[in-house]
Order: sequence, then structure tokens, then C-alpha cells
Amino acid sequence: MAFEKFDKLLLNNKVLNSHEKLIYLICYSFRNAPHGCRISHKYLMQRTGIGCRRTLTKFLDRLTLFGLLARKQVDNGTNHYVFDKEKMQEYIQHNTNKRRKIALAKKKKNNPQINKQIGNVINMVKK
Repeated sequence: MAFEKFDKLLLNNKVLNSHEKLIYLICYSFRNAPHGCRISHKYLMQRTGIGCRRTLTKFLDRLTLFGLLARKQVDNGTNHYVFDKEKMQEYIQHNTNKRRKIALAKKKKNNPQINKQIGNVINMVKK
């Protein structure tokens, strides 16, 4: 059986809830794995008892907001978690750009524009 050493400030932190603390400890325990901390949402949900992916994502977003970890999706369903501040900034920037692209694609899909190259074609959009 292995033990994980952690700062008692984490345990006494009143801003984080118990699930967030547990998620952080699980992720942090894998930080020295050969390929880094690569954990799926499914694994975290099984280990913590969280039943909804949306709730897990909310907790992970809060941990990122407080600067405890950052994540980036590397495979289908697997995320790479980092704890180094420089690497965290890189991952946060990557996620911000990814979310911006998704938002622009949705906006473009919802607001089709008239084709300006062909003058006699009109696109009709039902709203």
C-alpha cells in the first residue's frame, strides 16, 4: 500500500469541497507516472462516486480556476493533467483557443451568410 504526502492546507481549505479535494489527490498521485498523469473521466467518476460527467467537469474547472491543475484531452476520453505552473499556462491557453473555435463554429452554423461571390443567389434562412 502506498501513501501520498500532501499539504495540510489542502485538507483545511474551506473553498474546495470534498469531491474537489479527492479529485486533486487522485490526479496528483499519478503525477510521476511514466507518461504523466493521464486519467479518464470514467476512472475519476468510479473512484470518487460522482455520477455525472458534467459535475466532474465542473469540479475540474474549479480546480483549474484555483490554479491547482490544468488538463488537456489527449485521446478519446483520456485527459493529461499537469501541476507545473508553466505547463498549466500552456494547457489553459490551448483549452481557451479550442473553446473559442467551438464557439465560432456554432455561431457560424447558426448564422449562415449570403454567398457574396455569386450575385444572383439568395440563401433563405428560417428563424
